[in-house]
Amino acid sequence: MVLTDTRPTAMPPPAAAPTPAPVLVAVGPPLRQSRPKVAARFVLALPPLVVLALLAPVAVVAAFVGWGGALASGRLPTVAADFLSGYLRYQTRVFGYLFLLTDHYPPFTRADADYPVRVTTSPGVLNRWSVAFRLVLAVPALVVLAAVAYPMATVVLVVTWLVVLVGGRTPASLHGIYAAFLRYQARVTGYLTLVTSEYPWGLLGDADVPVPSPAPGGLQSRPPSPVDDPYWRVVLAPRAKNLIVFVIVLGVTSVSVVNIAHAVSRYHEITTDEQASVDVQNAYTSLSHAVVGYETETKACADSADGLTCLTHAAQTVSDAFAVFDRHLATTTMPAGATAARDVVVTDGTHAGRAFALLSASSSAGRYELVIETSDLPLLLTRFDQDYLALGSTLTDLG
Repeated sequence: MVLTDTRPTAMPPPAAAPTPAPVLVAVGPPLRQSRPKVAARFVLALPPLVVLALLAPVAVVAAFVGWGGALASGRLPTVAADFLSGYLRYQTRVFGYLFLLTDHYPPFTRADADYPVRVTTSPGVLNRWSVAFRLVLAVPALVVLAAVAYPMATVVLVVTWLVVLVGGRTPASLHGIYAAFLRYQARVTGYLTLVTSEYPWGLLGDADVPVPSPAPGGLQSRPPSPVDDPYWRVVLAPRAKNLIVFVIVLGVTSVSVVNIAHAVSRYHEITTDEQASVDVQNAYTSLSHAVVGYETETKACADSADGLTCLTHAAQTVSDAFAVFDRHLATTTMPAGATAARDVVVTDGTHAGRAFALLSASSSAGRYELVIETSDLPLLLTRFDQDYLALGSTLTDLG
């Protein structure tokens, strides 16, 4: 970025711009910064970020109230315009400090201040149709901002921080792309909050046009505009523009990679859910065959010469089947939302298996009958079936 002003702070405000006025952002040149402050920048920025987070909900309410007022009158109500302009000004200063565009601590005020990052707004007449569909109209700008914001706030910011920590100054190219990004972010916010009706622009900087020569007495020959005023103009070198384009591609690629990873993860979850359902059903089918076989065999035992041995053998078979079922279910990979239901079924199976084990150890017919009465075996089996059905429903819902 090229800003001809060499002062770290004071920059003259622009003259009033015609309606609709864009959100103008001026950033001082890349000056030397204190390395200790740079090293602790993310910690030092926490208090302003906390204040900004506290102001954000109020800004949302003000924007909603302002939207209703603008829809009715065609202008943002004065109270909402003042608050939202101040919020935008403070937000831009805080992020300018966080993005290492300046070493000066942002003042805790929404009013205009003598600070290296300056913002000016001029809310005016709004088109009601544009107001009504503002969120829809802002989608393209939001998509661009999101594509740029992720790498700028993570990878590029860390690299910049390391470079400034070593060199003591933000390189001109990095300083320029952060100034352009900060301005674009401010314009998107201003457009969303109806502070301006001008669509966000300037992510790749402004055209490098000659600046009009000052008139005699040091005054410019005509009021400055965002195109020809050096204080409110961001001119990027070709290398910086290429870097922004690279950042956009990086952001889009990152989002695509995240979406692909999420899709693969989701496919794996669905596959896991389906496989768990199949495994549980197969285990239950094997167990059901054993229980049905027990019922058939106990009826046949009544005609057997050694009825007790027949009954205890049948009970042992079912006890072994429950043990196999529990082991199979306990080792089956379950989705996170079904583990609790699975554990309940395993517990039920353990209790039922123990009851059948006691039956298999009966030494007399009386003992066999006593175990059936005291173990509440019918109740155990009913509870087991109910909890198994609940597990199946859980797996179905998760799938």
